[in-house]
This record gives sequence, C-alpha cells and structure tokens, in this order.
Amino acid sequence: MPNAHKSVHLDGFKESLSSEIENLEIALKRRYLQKRLKGTLNVAVQFLQNLDLIRLRRAVQEITTAGFLRELGLDLEQAQGIISKLERLKLIKKSVMDLTASHIAEIKSYTAPPVQIHKLLMSLLIVLGEDPDVVRDWFEIQVILVRTGRNSLKRRVQEYTGEQLTVATAKRAAKLLSDIDKREINGISKAAKVFYLWTSAVVDDRLSSDIYLQ
Repeated sequence: MPNAHKSVHLDGFKESLSSEIENLEIALKRRYLQKRLKGTLNVAVQFLQNLDLIRLRRAVQEITTAGFLRELGLDLEQAQGIISKLERLKLIKKSVMDLTASHIAEIKSYTAPPVQIHKLLMSLLIVLGEDPDVVRDWFEIQVILVRTGRNSLKRRVQEYTGEQLTVATAKRAAKLLSDIDKREINGISKAAKVFYLWTSAVVDDRLSSDIYLQ
C-alpha cells in the first residue's frame, strides 16, 4: 500500500510538472509571436510600402492559429489594417504601371495646365524627392515627365519605398492635395486620377505612421 500511495503521489507530481511545462511553452510561444508581430509592425509603420505583405500575413496567421487573438487583439487589429493598406497600395501601384506613354504625354502636353493638375504633379514629385521650389515651374515638371529608364516617373513609383519621405514633406504634399477636387481630377485624365490616388495613399500612410510612432 505505501508503494501505491507513492505511485499516486508521483503521478500527481508528473501531471503537475507536465501542466507547468505546457503553460510555460504556451507563454514562451505567446511572447515569441507577440515580439515577432511587434517587430513586423514597427517596420510596417515606418516604411509601409517596403514591407513584405506575405511576411505580415504569415505572422497574423500564426497568432490566429495559436489561439492568441484575445491577448494580442490590438496588435492584430493594427496588423490587419496595415495589410488592407498594403493591398490597396499594391493595386494603386499596378494602376500606375498600367499607364501608357500617351496617358503621361496628355498631362505633359499642357502649356498652361489647370491649377489642380499643377498642384497634383507638384505633390507627386516632391513625394518622389524633387525640390519643391523647382517643381513650381511647369516647364521643369514637363522636363521630368519626359525622362526615361530608371529616372522615368513610372519606374520611380515602382521602386518607391517611402524611406526618404519626411513628415514635413508629407505635410507639404498633403496641403497641395487638400486644394484638389478629386471629382474634377478624375474627369481630366486617367493619369491624373491614378497619380492622385497613389500620392494620396503614400502621404496618408506616412502621416498615419507618424501618429503610430508618437
């Protein structure tokens, strides 16, 4: 009988130890996934367009599968919001890539462009790194629009990461965009519509990122 009592006691100890180990493993996994998601989000918030969409989706899927939705609810909500933004940016960037030379030539052909077109191109080009004072001159914008190769407008949008876009520049671009009537721009040309969507999305993401990081 004493041996039986020891056996029961030992079995209970093993179950308790096994439970503690399991809880520890869960805690460690939760901490690992939380750290991973946090790290991914930090990159996303700072340089949204430079983030690997697949990487973020994978992190969210792992946390969902592991059953940590409640513990990391806020982080997941933020991650899912970023995924939506990334997917939207991807679609808009594709629209820019689908523009033809004739679409861009239509804008370049203005000798005296509508004010809204000029402001749109100014905002687009300062986001891409052009000097704001230079692009006040429509002739300088026309020169930029005819560049080819790696300096072409479409190529620059394709390779854009957002790392060089400061909050100050984003605010300057946002001010220009705020003076633009979206419906009027949409009716002027396809290129104007697409450039407006892309510039607005990039500026919004940069300013949103600044809020997240504060």
